[in-house]
Amino acid sequence: MLSMKNESCHGRVTLYNSMSPSDHNFSGALSTWREINLSELQKTLDAQGLELVDNQKESLIGRKALADKTKDFKKLPDDDKLTAFKGLLKAYQTEIDNLTKRSKASENAFLSVYKVLAEAPDPYPLLEAAVDQTVKASELQDLQAALRRAQEENAELRKRVNDLSKAETKAEQLEQKMEEGIQERIVQKENELNATYDEKLRNYAEREQDLQRQLSLTKNQLRDLRMSNDSNQAKLLDHSQRQDQEVVAKLAEVDMIVADLDRANSRIAALERRNEMLRAETETMRTGSDSSERVKALESQVAELESEVERLSRVLETQKAVSAEIESSLTKKSDDLTKELQVKVAEVEQLKQRLKKMSDYDEIKRELEIMKYVEFSGFEEEEDDQDQLNGYEVGVQLPDPNAEKANAQQGKSLEALLATKNKRILEELTKLRILHSELEASLQTVHGQLESTTEELTKQKALNENLENDLLSMNRHKTNGDAPPSESSDVLAGLDLGRKADSARNSPVPFTSSADTSILPIVTSQRDRFRHRNAELEEELRKQFQVISELRSEIKNLQSDNLKLYEKVRYMQSYREEVGSRPVTSQLNPLPAPSDSTDDMGKYRTRYEETMNPFEAFRGREATRAIQSLNPIERGVLVLTRTILGNRRARTFFIFYAISLHLLVMFTTYECTTSSGPQLQKQPLP
Repeated sequence: MLSMKNESCHGRVTLYNSMSPSDHNFSGALSTWREINLSELQKTLDAQGLELVDNQKESLIGRKALADKTKDFKKLPDDDKLTAFKGLLKAYQTEIDNLTKRSKASENAFLSVYKVLAEAPDPYPLLEAAVDQTVKASELQDLQAALRRAQEENAELRKRVNDLSKAETKAEQLEQKMEEGIQERIVQKENELNATYDEKLRNYAEREQDLQRQLSLTKNQLRDLRMSNDSNQAKLLDHSQRQDQEVVAKLAEVDMIVADLDRANSRIAALERRNEMLRAETETMRTGSDSSERVKALESQVAELESEVERLSRVLETQKAVSAEIESSLTKKSDDLTKELQVKVAEVEQLKQRLKKMSDYDEIKRELEIMKYVEFSGFEEEEDDQDQLNGYEVGVQLPDPNAEKANAQQGKSLEALLATKNKRILEELTKLRILHSELEASLQTVHGQLESTTEELTKQKALNENLENDLLSMNRHKTNGDAPPSESSDVLAGLDLGRKADSARNSPVPFTSSADTSILPIVTSQRDRFRHRNAELEEELRKQFQVISELRSEIKNLQSDNLKLYEKVRYMQSYREEVGSRPVTSQLNPLPAPSDSTDDMGKYRTRYEETMNPFEAFRGREATRAIQSLNPIERGVLVLTRTILGNRRARTFFIFYAISLHLLVMFTTYECTTSSGPQLQKQPLP
């Protein structure tokens, strides 16, 4: 042990001697700072500082006075400015001279200080070296005393040459024990390091898994927020732009807060694991330092017994050097770890404070669940029952008012909700397509029936006209009495009363008075039947027109619904393009449309693009702006004109009203002129 102290004393003496070349610089620095006389310099600087402060105050006062004079000069009329300009110029010159004097005084003060301190060395390393020299001088005295004791002990040990063999054998035994102990400790240290490394690897793997889970969770949350944002924007197209901006801003803030909170949670978890690892490493370092001290004790005992052997002395010197290096490295490492631990503790405190600031995470998440409930709570009861029978419930329910309990609830993901809603929308689209095709088929059938009915009505009208003409001609012949019987037979032969054709009708019938009296009731009854049939056909035609108008309105509604469904399909296709190759996209694919629906899709695409045309929107905004810029009278005239021109009955009534009004004015004017003429003629001349 004494020999170890001896060697350490020699090393420190050599270190102290190695610093002797800097004594000249140290003495030169002392002489330089003695010449500077820092106390007097500080007094001089205090006086100069007070003078500079006074100069600054005087400069500020002079500048304010010049500003006041300048303002007064600007307020003077042009005639008085010539006389007042000289005084103002003199004031400016005086202020410039004062500023020049103050600048020279400041420059002289700075140059005087610079001349004194320009050649002065930095006192910090010199003071640090002086402190080190003082500490090392005290240590040197202790080491010299230890060296003297070691020399005395060395002299005593030289007298024990006879016991060298026993000491060697004992040293060999101790060396073997030491090697065995060192080997055991090395094995123990290796096992401990392996366990530590395994623990670190396991912690790193867990950290990687946690980070991956957090990353996936963050991506899912981001995707959910994007989809909810897109759905909210799609549902709120009819709202004002200000509300859209507020919703988008709020969702963006929610997204940023959720991302920051996730990063803070991951950072806190990482710092806690790092803190535990540092504590474990500190404990292992403490145990390692205890074992190294015991090894040093054994080595000191061996060194005392083998002090006379040069081999052991050289080995001891090398061991001392290695131990000193290890001790210095461990000390530096311990200091570094302590500083790093302090930094990490400060970061943990900062993160805890930041976590306190973000304590409204549960409330924000509960509001997000409420938005999901509002968005996806429109499922039908049959679908809910079917989902419960399949083994799971619909994940859209009103969250608990307590934010922590609400976040503990686990529902279906947003992708599953969107897939279910998309499936329901696609089913409705398929049903509407089938209904549209059925309505088109029924409309075509009704059109065919209407055409056939119209043709039959035309034929019946023509037949009715022929019958009435024939009856008129027969009545004329009856009144005349001299009609040849062949003409009446020809007329009756040409009639087609809707009965079955036979050979007797085609043969000519002789016209007699009895035939005339017998055919007239038949013709009148046939005419009544035709009139009744014509009335029935007109009623049926009116019903068909009503059905056609209803079908047209229903077709218009279906077209508007199809246009909205096409807009939803476009939105879902854009969502599918965003999510890429996720497995949910297989559920979000729209149903395969039939081959004959490509024209309809193109038609709806054209209509959708026409509705999204910015020029049409701009034209509408310009028309609205022009209408709003009109005065109330012009706006009332415009509304009245649109009302009259937009309705056929209103147009007809307005035309008749205008014509009658003009006729009334013309008639009144004519009556006035005709009535005033005779009165003027009857007035006597004066």
